[in-house]
Amino acid sequence: MRIAVLDDDRTSLEQMCQALAESTKELPDMVDIQAFHTAADFVRALKRDTFKLVMLDWEMPDSSGIELLEWIHGYFDVPPAVIMVTNRNSEEDVVEALGKGAADFLSKPFRPLELKARAFAVLRRQTRTGMPNGGAENAELVCGNILIDQTVGTVFVDGEEVKLTRQEYRLIYQFFVHLGRPLARAYLYEYIWGREERPGSRTLDVHVYRIRKKLGLEAQKGWNLVSVYGYGYRLQALSEGEAEA
Repeated sequence: MRIAVLDDDRTSLEQMCQALAESTKELPDMVDIQAFHTAADFVRALKRDTFKLVMLDWEMPDSSGIELLEWIHGYFDVPPAVIMVTNRNSEEDVVEALGKGAADFLSKPFRPLELKARAFAVLRRQTRTGMPNGGAENAELVCGNILIDQTVGTVFVDGEEVKLTRQEYRLIYQFFVHLGRPLARAYLYEYIWGREERPGSRTLDVHVYRIRKKLGLEAQKGWNLVSVYGYGYRLQALSEGEAEA
């Protein structure tokens, strides 16, 4: 899981990263916190990678936080959660940020424990709402004709168990947890194989092909597993009308 932190003030940036590093120790997945000093660097990273949470300063040297927030929600069908962390503290600013899609708003100077608590709360909400059946604490993920039993790492299609390799299971698990959200190739390689993608590697593409065939992830059965050009892959659940079309 990756978290992006944007702030042109290096001291504030370091403090946020430190507070987040402490809060994410309680999370089940490994966390990669990436710091950005400019909006341009962040946008380039966001276009090639998958972030779960963004801590965003309102005033950046090359853009405003609100402009970035609007861009994020316009660019992604399922955007990462954004917490505004800013010197602004008026009611109008809070209302504007939340109205543009921010998950939370925190004024500077922030208290590290409060920042930690708010970030952790947003991440927990993201995890719950990201699950196909809406509950991170459940042992089973159910969506359509597919069930994932997390206790034993088993997948069932129409009630029948499907034999998967460990990597195939981890891949389909990620697609279902982030259903509808594009996942970057770099993110998937790191999560599933624990390494960066090697030049010319087709490992991910072969595994996507295999799980598409094994689980029947096709339009006729209500699924759309597609490549997102220059980025990665996305699994979508189709409506009845879309599936029939």
